[in-house]
Amino acid sequence: MSNPIKVSIIIPVYQVENYLERAVDSVLAQTLKEKEIILVDDGSEDNSPLLCDRYAREYPELIRVIHKENEGLGLARNTGVEAARGEYIAFLDSDDTVEPQMYEALYDKAIEGNYDLVMCDVKIIYVEEQRSTVVSTYPNEQIDLSDYLIRGNNITYSVNKLYKRRIWEENHYEKMLFEDISLIPALVTKYPNIGYVKQPFYNYFRRANTISTSLVGNMVDIIRAYRNFLTTSNPAYHQEVVYCAAKQLYWNMTQSRTLFQADFVELLQEFQKDFLLNPYLKEDKNTGRILEFLKKEVIPDNIICVHLRREIPAQYLEELHRDFPNSTLLEAVEKDFPAKSLPEKIQAALLAGKTDYVEEYYALKLLYEHGGIVLFPQMLASLNLKRLRLNRIFFGFEDEEQLSSGCFGAIKGHFFVQALLDSYQEDNIFNRAFLPLKDRIRDLLVLHFNLKVNGRNQLLANEVQVYLPSILCYDMQNGENCCKWAEIPVPDGFEVVSTKVLKLWSDRLLENWNLYKRELQANNKANGKKSAPPPKYEEAQIRGLFNRELEERIQEVIHNYESSTSWKLTKPIRALGRLFKHRGGIS
Repeated sequence: MSNPIKVSIIIPVYQVENYLERAVDSVLAQTLKEKEIILVDDGSEDNSPLLCDRYAREYPELIRVIHKENEGLGLARNTGVEAARGEYIAFLDSDDTVEPQMYEALYDKAIEGNYDLVMCDVKIIYVEEQRSTVVSTYPNEQIDLSDYLIRGNNITYSVNKLYKRRIWEENHYEKMLFEDISLIPALVTKYPNIGYVKQPFYNYFRRANTISTSLVGNMVDIIRAYRNFLTTSNPAYHQEVVYCAAKQLYWNMTQSRTLFQADFVELLQEFQKDFLLNPYLKEDKNTGRILEFLKKEVIPDNIICVHLRREIPAQYLEELHRDFPNSTLLEAVEKDFPAKSLPEKIQAALLAGKTDYVEEYYALKLLYEHGGIVLFPQMLASLNLKRLRLNRIFFGFEDEEQLSSGCFGAIKGHFFVQALLDSYQEDNIFNRAFLPLKDRIRDLLVLHFNLKVNGRNQLLANEVQVYLPSILCYDMQNGENCCKWAEIPVPDGFEVVSTKVLKLWSDRLLENWNLYKRELQANNKANGKKSAPPPKYEEAQIRGLFNRELEERIQEVIHNYESSTSWKLTKPIRALGRLFKHRGGIS
């Protein structure tokens, strides 16, 4: 008769051919003999499935393999649980390892106290930095759950815990990112009979560019994960749960995932009563700073797209689906706005075929009624656009003289959007000549907010944010672009840039170079260094020297930019500049 299985160790496997053997070997080396290993191949396309099958052949009494289509980490774990035969369940991520004593020590502890689950400490190994640190789960050897929620660590990890089998008969992972945060902390509050072995048995290898560290649109799942933690935990520990969540949210908002800060603000406001009345936050001045975010007004997570007589491009929709999966797309087509309900000038424009003019009015109307970000079909947004939701209202320069109307945003009912809408009812040059919205925005900002028409970043009256052309029109490949024009097809690695913007950027380079020279001269003077008197030249010589020096400086700046991580595509931009020089650019 075979020995009973004490622990089933479930290892989800996906694209980990370089790490899988190390993980499995660390389990094979366990001192606990009565175990089984379940490898769940989650549709891997590298050599991982072959490695899994090889282990199953070599250890047929110990290792089983399940091959399935790719559905994500959480559902792979669910599949392993359904197949498990052990008295207790454990999870190991396929790029981590465990110390040889881990499962025997946790199992013995579980039996000793008849615990529902047992935890251990975690050793975090920062691969790129070549360093490691041990994160203690709790200061004491006996777990007091209320105190653990306040002072403990490692609560969101699935992998440093051993669970009674019945826990997984009553619970399961959801298909999402951050499935651990969504389930495990709440689960801990439901099974408070917890054991603890104060040893760093689990080795967590932390790398850059993993699912949990890369910035992708689906990372907004973290909001749903914390909502689940707050709403599904044991009510007996509600105050402790709120404080525990607040600590993690504050770290995410200010350090780890600041790109999603607007989404976190909305979550805090959803549960503002719980956070404002929490006694632990009143005592903890540092974490208590999270309450300041409750006062912040953010732009709603709406994307407004008006397309009266044109379809939305497939690429536009693909970008939204990838980077803004939880955003609401507010579309408007001609049938959504009956002509007789429109201002007289808009009706006239519609009859005259001035579609762009009418679309811009529709977009303003939706923006005023709902709030959000207007994104016309000719624009492509990047994930960075999320940052702009932290403004109350924003616009961007198209070049040194013009503002863009392709992408802008505001909170619901903003007074400046109302002023723009009201201007359509007036007898003015904008309406008589059907002028584009960007002219209307520019002139009203100049009139009411003293906008300086210079293509530079400006915060007007601490209310209206206006951005550089590189933020909402053109991508300078510096990691700051939020939206760009997509109407003109270009080869991979190239960008479309107008001649005006090329001149603007060139002028800025020269301006910075002249500033550098002035500072250098001032430093030389302060240090007592004497500069040789300038030689005398004829005007033609001076012009030639200036042009030569300018070209040398530009080449030097270009070389420095090409060597930096922010300007990897400087060469294609310069190539475009030469093309524009011959063809006159894009007006």
